[in-house]
Amino acid sequence: MPNRLIWRAALGLIGIAAASITGWSLYVVAHDIYNVPNLLALGVALVFDGTAIAALYLAGQAVAENRSALGPHLATLGMAGVSIYLNRLHATHIDGGLGATLLFATPTVALLLITGLAWSGHRARHRAATGNVPVTLPRYGVWGWLLAGDDAWNATKRRAIEHVTGNASPETPQPHRPARTASQVLREQFATMDPADVIRVAHSAKPTAPPADLAAELVSYGVHVSPVQVALVLGATPSRITLERDDAPDAPQVSTPARLTKSDAILDAASALGPDAKAAAVVERVKRDTGLTVDAPYVRTVLSRKKNAPGVGQGGEGYN
Repeated sequence: MPNRLIWRAALGLIGIAAASITGWSLYVVAHDIYNVPNLLALGVALVFDGTAIAALYLAGQAVAENRSALGPHLATLGMAGVSIYLNRLHATHIDGGLGATLLFATPTVALLLITGLAWSGHRARHRAATGNVPVTLPRYGVWGWLLAGDDAWNATKRRAIEHVTGNASPETPQPHRPARTASQVLREQFATMDPADVIRVAHSAKPTAPPADLAAELVSYGVHVSPVQVALVLGATPSRITLERDDAPDAPQVSTPARLTKSDAILDAASALGPDAKAAAVVERVKRDTGLTVDAPYVRTVLSRKKNAPGVGQGGEGYN
């Protein structure tokens, strides 16, 4: 933003100075040489230089609307040429010679040149945005043109022909792609996999992690699963544990551990929390440790059944 303000301020100062010098010169020509009245002579500069600048603006509008800007550019050159010719009449009128001609005409040329270059940049950006990129000369360097001039010229000509006929592949610079992290790569890979397969992959990486932890880990990689879903997938394919001993080759294999039921999970959680734990606390402990979902009435039922079972002593008044 500061650079844009500086540019506009500089362009404004140049425009004021150029308009002042050129306007005075055209006023002298109109009033002193052709006897034009004062008020009309003051407007001569606006007619010539103002029309030239307006034509440049119209050229920029034509480019923005994908129209030809040849007409506005010709009008700009025409009005600027007439203004320079009148500046030369002023120089001749005062016997100033070539120096006076350059002094009176250069401000107009400088203003139109700077304005034209600024709008040319706007035109180039608009064309690039619409895919209309002009052919660019290859960068062979000075030694390339000197030592291999014919080959450089033929390559340049061939490139221009391909650009005109539409057979050239556009040489647009590739956008910079930041390096991807491991988490981003895993996110993309997991997005194409079945969620059940992703759960098994995570379980193989962390076999001792409870379903709640695995679910939280998978959510961080963009796989939104719940602890219950993790527990269901892992419960459907229980792992097999075998034990082989060299001193007893005929020893039977250790059987697969039994699947944890909700009742067992409740009893384990209640045992860990103690006899004074509330049923709601048991519900939360069961969900955190096993991923199973139970409610408070069911917890009370299981604990009451356990307490009333034969051989079990009567405990406190917990699990409310």
